[in-house]
Amino acid sequence: MKRASLDLRAASSFSSARRGACRSWSDGMNTCTERMGILAKRNGTILIVLVLALAIMAAGCSGGQEGGQADGQAGPAAEPVTITFYLPYAGDTATFMEQYGNAIVKKFPHVTIKTVHPPDTNVAGHLANVLSSQEPIDIFLNGDTNHYRYITPFQYQYDLTAMIKTKGYDLSRLEPSTLEAVKALAPNGEIYALPLRMNVMSLLYNKDIFDKFGVPYPTDGMTWDEAYELAKRVTRKEGDTQYRGFITQSYSIAWQNQLSLGFADPKTDKPLFYTDERWAQVVQNINRFYEIPGNALVEGSFTGINNLFYKTKVAAMYAASIPGTAQEVNWDVVTLPEFSNLRGVGSQASLTLAYIVSNSKHKEQAFDIIAYMTSDEYQTEMAKKALGLPVIKTQSAKDAFGQDNPNLKGKNLKALTKNKPAAPFPQSPYQAITNNQLEKLWYQLGKGQLDVNTTLRMAQENALKEIEKLKASGQ
Repeated sequence: MKRASLDLRAASSFSSARRGACRSWSDGMNTCTERMGILAKRNGTILIVLVLALAIMAAGCSGGQEGGQADGQAGPAAEPVTITFYLPYAGDTATFMEQYGNAIVKKFPHVTIKTVHPPDTNVAGHLANVLSSQEPIDIFLNGDTNHYRYITPFQYQYDLTAMIKTKGYDLSRLEPSTLEAVKALAPNGEIYALPLRMNVMSLLYNKDIFDKFGVPYPTDGMTWDEAYELAKRVTRKEGDTQYRGFITQSYSIAWQNQLSLGFADPKTDKPLFYTDERWAQVVQNINRFYEIPGNALVEGSFTGINNLFYKTKVAAMYAASIPGTAQEVNWDVVTLPEFSNLRGVGSQASLTLAYIVSNSKHKEQAFDIIAYMTSDEYQTEMAKKALGLPVIKTQSAKDAFGQDNPNLKGKNLKALTKNKPAAPFPQSPYQAITNNQLEKLWYQLGKGQLDVNTTLRMAQENALKEIEKLKASGQ
């Protein structure tokens, strides 16, 4: 890949002269050679001087040609610059530098990194304050599902298409689904960000429960039907403990659904739950697990469901993203079960994107940094720490996932990249509010208080009302 190098406008006039000489060198090689021969006959000293001069010109040529300089590195006279990252989560600069920033500074020693993040969960409120105070932001790291929450309301979007072309950035290195997901955020396929990392859903399982009941472990490549039959075998009650065969988060399974279904039509802003019959297939596929006696969805929150697997350890299988931190449960992982008519297709990827903010004063330098963050070198090191799956095609980077994370030692990590991520769906500004309506009702559905048809109809009606309210308020 021809990655971008930093702006060389601050390079010395001598370097410019060498590049000019370089053109003379390449254009007049034969003429120069002839003149050297003539001068050699006249004066050996002149010949020596010419040889030295031409050697300098040749060295300038090799350093100034496109792609000759090390990818992503600044020229020797690069001016110091501070690049500010916005992180839409409560965190600390030290952790960010350890995980991401130190490698950037090592590559670009003239860059100083500053981080800004909200003090609490009110990201939108914090961004409003940042905008009013004119506090600078250059690079915004944001989840793709939050594009219409944290980027467009503040007009932070900036199309990178022209810069990608002039910098010679090779988009073909990226996993196709990640680029499609970026383009799905724009009305005309603009590229507002480069993907940084991704996560996919897989099937975690508690080895101790399967051992306890003498049931074979789940395997890679299972269909949903096979997972359903397996769930029935490990949904049991022993004493006061009810073991649950299968759980998942309705929010995640909807956002990352394998059928690439959107929540709202981006052209009409109408919800799709009741008008696209494939939603019934997605919802019924999951709800049948909750219809297994003893496996009803009793919980009513993300944390409550999560705790079934990690805390109380009563859930045998959990469709989710893998944890990168140490867990008390004895777990392993296989591929997310597949629809029988979509073999080899996993969940849609959940992406973290690196945006260059529209009012950044350092767009050139910021682009070089995010371009470097998608390099083989950077993606491989990030994967080793299990900070996210690589967004590039390079197999060695994928194979490196989790190598330096002791919490993942011995896990079946290849399951994360065996399946092709499902294609992303076209985004609507009202995706989040629309999905929220389905999520609320899915808890009631899982408890047996609603049927699938009623759930989808109510989600459709409730979402339409919320969208109309937002439009009426000018949002």
